[in-house]
Amino acid sequence: MQQIKFVDLAAQNAEIHDEVERSFARIHAATAYIGGPAVKQFEDEFGAFLGTRHLIGVNSGTDALRLVLLALGIGPGDEVITTPMTFIATVEAITQVGARPVFVDIDPQTCNLSVAATRHYLEAGHFATPNGPKAIMPVHLYGMPAAMGPMRDLAKEFGLHIVEDACQAHGARAVVDRRWLRAGTIGIAGCFSFYPGKNLGAWGEAGAVATNDDNLAEQITLLRDHGRISHYAHQVYGYNARLDAVQAAVLSAKLNRLEKWNARRREIADSYRELLGGTPLPLWLPSEPPDVESVYHLFVVRSPRRDALRSALLANEIQCGIHYPVPLHLQPACRSLGYRAGDFPESERVADAVLSLPMHPHLTQTELERIASVVTQALISDHSMFAGEHYDHRAACLPPPRGA
Repeated sequence: MQQIKFVDLAAQNAEIHDEVERSFARIHAATAYIGGPAVKQFEDEFGAFLGTRHLIGVNSGTDALRLVLLALGIGPGDEVITTPMTFIATVEAITQVGARPVFVDIDPQTCNLSVAATRHYLEAGHFATPNGPKAIMPVHLYGMPAAMGPMRDLAKEFGLHIVEDACQAHGARAVVDRRWLRAGTIGIAGCFSFYPGKNLGAWGEAGAVATNDDNLAEQITLLRDHGRISHYAHQVYGYNARLDAVQAAVLSAKLNRLEKWNARRREIADSYRELLGGTPLPLWLPSEPPDVESVYHLFVVRSPRRDALRSALLANEIQCGIHYPVPLHLQPACRSLGYRAGDFPESERVADAVLSLPMHPHLTQTELERIASVVTQALISDHSMFAGEHYDHRAACLPPPRGA
């Protein structure tokens, strides 16, 4: 039985091989490994793709988040509001500048930061630091944009910056003020990771900051390169957080295919919904609100039989994952923040039920049908073991798709 990969980077690499080899030859000939034409080319191209005035390449998505906060002057005594349902890098960036992460719960439909919960925290005014909140950091989880229109209105009302964690949302879009805008271009800045498994992934560590703010772009450009204004003149203390030319060359080659690959991901998501929908199985499938367009970095289902389903997929040589099994407020690293189990019930319920199915643009229809067959049979078999058990789909799997 041939294994179905969760992510197929080898297939991506085969597509871009010749283009990357030509770019590498130019880099080697010029020995321009740090900065140089390859980095400038990618910054210009990705900035144009996003429709943003500035695009600053950096070493990682974590660096992107941290440098934006530093450039905004956010630090000790300040709070940054974010979600507990994300990868820890979101919170690491906040703590690394000395600020305090403040969690609010998620919208169970999208798994993204809840605007209502954020408003409740701000209106309650029970702030944990002297200065209170200075920014909101929504995460476009799994490639699904957060509710950026209402979030931006809320931030404006309370005088807060929005720093978008768009590390999983390369090319995703949301309607704001009746216009479709790319994720990462709606707040004061958007932060991207190009970790290899992302929709737009490098061959190592890489990241970027997108912004339309000229002063912020200038500050981040200084901070990423030792505060340098000339080779041996430094205006501020900075960091070694540069994007290197080899990664930029890979990213430029993949950027040329990103829209095609994202379109294929959306087709795959539709196929999953068609193959797995319309059944009484204990399975929740992701759907999009009408004002967003996901790029399905991950296709995440939910089931109260998650562990049985995962075991069946692995037994049938189908790779899968859990993103994320433990919300951040329950992580040992975040213990000092003082949160406890039960503080964010929607995040905790989601974490207990989520399972990521294979998702990449090179999946075939035959593979999708095989995955769906294993999922269906596994849930039927497991459910039959609990034939006498009362089952509430809404309680077990969280809200069904809108309109259901």
